[in-house]
Amino acid sequence: MKKILTFTAAALMAISASAQSEAGSFTLQPNVGVTYTTATGDGSEAVDGAIGLTAGVEGMYMINDKFGASLGLNYTGYNTSFNPYTNLSYYNLGTAAPNGKDVISSNYYFNIPVMANYYIAPGLALKAGVALNILSTAKVDGEDEFSLKIDGKEIFQSSKAKDAYKSTFFSIPIGASYEINDFVFNLRYNFGLRSVRKNFSDSFNNLSFTVGYKF
Repeated sequence: MKKILTFTAAALMAISASAQSEAGSFTLQPNVGVTYTTATGDGSEAVDGAIGLTAGVEGMYMINDKFGASLGLNYTGYNTSFNPYTNLSYYNLGTAAPNGKDVISSNYYFNIPVMANYYIAPGLALKAGVALNILSTAKVDGEDEFSLKIDGKEIFQSSKAKDAYKSTFFSIPIGASYEINDFVFNLRYNFGLRSVRKNFSDSFNNLSFTVGYKF
């Protein structure tokens, strides 16, 4: 049994080592995955987390056998949910309101991360950097506009969902990746650095898990 375990560990290390790029090489890594976004700061009390999708590509140049630099372009969902009825008191619009279902605010951004990648073991890298996020689309329950009426009275005037958000924000991505047979499993957390909505000071924090393949 001990020989089998030793052989298995050696084989996994060999596979990981072969998957890790050599110094001076450049690779492209298309990736797809899922995200989970939460909000913090003023206004976040009325917002809950929600799941989104992400897809993109990252290019990485290995400076030496331990350190690499990467640049990416991802289309990433920063989705949240809120209940416009139960949250009326927060917006100072009154407390008497019927129960209503949560609605999903789907915000998709072009996420452009610049990352430093440090390999602490064959195939295993720690990552940190900075990312620019550019708003592409914003919808509420799949609609471009959002309004709210109670007993025929308009509480929120109909407006474009995208108009409520700032066009860009910066974030700090940190995470780790593991490579095996040219597949790259990546876990990353983006800390929002500035407010995302025009009338509040709340920021987005985004957790993502992606699977990519190195060319």
